[in-house]
Amino acid sequence: AGRRYVALLVALGMVASASAVCPRVKTSMETWDWGPLSSTVVQFTNHSTKDGNNQWTAHLCDGVYSNMHDFGVFSGGAGSIKFHQPSDTFYMMYQGGDRGDGCEHTPRQADVYIHCQGCPEYLDEKNEACGLASSPCVCAAYEKDCIGEVHMVLQCPSGIPNYRMGFDVYDASTGIEEDISKVVIKDGEVMPGWTDEDVPSVAHDRAVIPGDVSSAVFYLMMADEDLKGLPSSQEVDAPDVFSDQPHILAVTLSGSAAEGGVVDTQEMLMLQLDFHCYQTGLADVHVEISFANKYYPCDFAFTYECGMGGSSGEAGGMSFGSWLLFLILFGFVGGCGYNYIALQKRGEDIVPGIAYFLMAKEVIEALIAKAMSGSMSGGGAAGGARESSTEGYQAL
Repeated sequence: AGRRYVALLVALGMVASASAVCPRVKTSMETWDWGPLSSTVVQFTNHSTKDGNNQWTAHLCDGVYSNMHDFGVFSGGAGSIKFHQPSDTFYMMYQGGDRGDGCEHTPRQADVYIHCQGCPEYLDEKNEACGLASSPCVCAAYEKDCIGEVHMVLQCPSGIPNYRMGFDVYDASTGIEEDISKVVIKDGEVMPGWTDEDVPSVAHDRAVIPGDVSSAVFYLMMADEDLKGLPSSQEVDAPDVFSDQPHILAVTLSGSAAEGGVVDTQEMLMLQLDFHCYQTGLADVHVEISFANKYYPCDFAFTYECGMGGSSGEAGGMSFGSWLLFLILFGFVGGCGYNYIALQKRGEDIVPGIAYFLMAKEVIEALIAKAMSGSMSGGGAAGGARESSTEGYQAL
């Protein structure tokens, strides 16, 4: 939800081609209404040395021509669309231009690219003044082998997602506030509390998993309800999961949904996310579930608290053993200081309980001496036994 490129060819239909009304553009994932852009006219002066077509005019959704040639008109059913995330680029084919100056056998045509996020970097000799702030405008226009190429920038209309009806995702994790819906995705659309956030945050309406929860579990399923003619099973791609703060949190996935699969009304898939913290902090975890370009992908997100929310996290809090060791060391150092300053003791006498330590030392030394004496006497007998036997050894 980078990250992913989709190229889709679809027919473009004209609502009213006679009046050059721009069409509704539809793919299996989204629909765009280009009607408000009808009759948009952009003129461009080409200062490059690519060809002699200096003055260009692009008319949506009618015709493209220059000071030298006519490059045809846009007609319903011609053309295609490319959906490129995160930069949307639409492509429209203009056909039926003139046949002069070397194009006697093939009429001229124009490939018009409409960039919704500004001029692409790969263009040579592009118009640096063209951008979203100055749109509509032309980035570049030139002709090669009877084909004109025009790159425009427009404030594109928003697409209407085509969600997968019946596809649901259910949260089975622990530690999330009770007022956050356990239904993450309903009919392919993300529910409140699970939407993307630009910056990791903790809010009352945001799904937050505390740091003492080492993993989260989600179930992917198809609802057993009227799907209005749609199939009751759905192919699911392998989920795309990432942390937006990789220096704080890494996420690994497992379960039957980890490599993708098929869900239906009788069988669901399980996705398990395991959390690995590197340091204390907040991180957003993003999950994208796609459907082989058949429907709009499902995107949801939540915040994970590394080193917060519990005492057993990988980062942040101290364990019980750590606290016990800290208290012992603190008491030992404090006792030494008291004996030295208050009681004016010196040498080994400043150690709290030194008499008991010395007694323990004498007992341990006696036990060690006794053990060594027995080992030496027993070792001689064992050595004699080894010398009297050559089993397992090669004679020299």
